[in-house]
Amino acid sequence: MTIKEIARLANVSPGTVDRILHNRGGVSESTEKRVTEIIEQAGGFKPNVIARNLALNKIYQVAVLMPLFNAASPFWEYPKRGVLKAIEEVSSYGMKVSVSYFDEFNVDSYSKELDKILKNKNLDGIIIASHFVKETQERSDILNALNIPYLFLNVPLKGFNNVSFVGQDSFGSGRLAAQLFHIARNTEKPRVLIMEVLEDFENYYGLDQRVKGFMSFFADYESHVKVEKIRVPNKNTKQFYKLLGDSLDIYKDAGGIFFPSNAVTKAGRYFETHGIKLDMIVGYDVTEENRKFLNKDIITFLIGQEPFQQGYKSVKLMFEHLVHGENLNKVYMSPIHIITKENLEYYMH
Repeated sequence: MTIKEIARLANVSPGTVDRILHNRGGVSESTEKRVTEIIEQAGGFKPNVIARNLALNKIYQVAVLMPLFNAASPFWEYPKRGVLKAIEEVSSYGMKVSVSYFDEFNVDSYSKELDKILKNKNLDGIIIASHFVKETQERSDILNALNIPYLFLNVPLKGFNNVSFVGQDSFGSGRLAAQLFHIARNTEKPRVLIMEVLEDFENYYGLDQRVKGFMSFFADYESHVKVEKIRVPNKNTKQFYKLLGDSLDIYKDAGGIFFPSNAVTKAGRYFETHGIKLDMIVGYDVTEENRKFLNKDIITFLIGQEPFQQGYKSVKLMFEHLVHGENLNKVYMSPIHIITKENLEYYMH
């Protein structure tokens, strides 16, 4: 609560409130009592930090590092929109945000951009979509030595001193995907293929956690489902399609496929072209193409995670922490949504 808000509620001038707060006297006992009660009811007085920072010409510098939105990474269009919307809102209130991008499938691109940010000694905070485990761990000492808050977006790496995390529980979403296949109970075609569409899959923490969550569900529950993990390269589309087709030929009892990434989009194109419809396809992210495949019954379920809100909230939380001095929760979890053809319209609204 600000001095102006207190003054309005007490029907006095801001100067009167200021005199009471600083014990300068000259205020009647009844007025002082009324103002004090308002402050106590509101949980105490919080000075207008934004006004103070602007008066002191204090501008907090924040860097955001996230994957580049393109045809290969359509998901990142939505966190980017959220980040830009939040920047629009905070730019006039004491925080300047710069955004850098890396190729989601190129570890060197990530390392290069992160190193640039870590060399900037003028930063007051960093927001990182920390896709690559090893490369981020190698820079943990440098991150900590900067002695500024950093926040992880979308990927919740463990063992760091990050001030917070905004994103989905990847492990939990993998367990949810497994439960969908378990409930389906296709006894004629009980095999489920997990398509790990990356060469260095374990270095992608969020995707690896989804698979581990998926496997943990079937370790905990007896099920008719037989799980087969298949590693498919991402860079070569022709090879991707060949291995996908070969897998379906080899595993005739495959009733469904779980894609723990947005590679379900690439697979959807293959299924559409070849007129293939499996009993169950589960993947991630409500992108434009995935919505089309959902409506055509090529994809059965999509798991959504409110990506716009992830981007938006990460910037707003850093603003609250730096400018207002707010203590942040260690995690801000996004919901795990199950989207089908039937509820897609309402999810988009």
